[in-house]
Amino acid sequence: MKKVIFSLAIIVIIGITASLGLLDATFSYDDISEQDYRISLKKATTIFKEEAHQEKVDAIQFISKKDVKNQTNNTFEYLFIYQDQVVVIDPTTGKTEINPVEKTEKRSYVTFDIDAVSSVKTPQAAMKEALKQCGQKRAKAKDWQLLIKNSKLYYEVDLLDNERTQRLLIQA
Repeated sequence: MKKVIFSLAIIVIIGITASLGLLDATFSYDDISEQDYRISLKKATTIFKEEAHQEKVDAIQFISKKDVKNQTNNTFEYLFIYQDQVVVIDPTTGKTEINPVEKTEKRSYVTFDIDAVSSVKTPQAAMKEALKQCGQKRAKAKDWQLLIKNSKLYYEVDLLDNERTQRLLIQA
């Protein structure tokens, strides 16, 4: 009898926490440097090559979706920018869509070979390095971008500390 009552109590507690959304650990934005996604950067580059039929890219970004009110670690997406197109890849499902680059977002980038991504450090390693360089204990990795600067591949990591954003370049 005690086992039945105890089991029912656990089921009720789990039901209440699930209904309140407390079982989902991604209820608020946190540091993405520790976050692993089902679709890694290398896997995303393979998806990009298959979808866009391109071997070159201007930049790769990992940013939060713009149209989301409550940003969490699950609201991010890969953006592969090439020519006047953007391939958007969901890091949890691998779902893709191809969109034109918005005029307000156009920047001049130096194109690089997509296969170069296979020889760079992981985004998590670059973000951890940026956090270490920053020296702020409360800083969190907000997003990153992989691009060419001075003929070398760099991660441009945005860190957030007390509502202030700091941008650091980390050699890839």
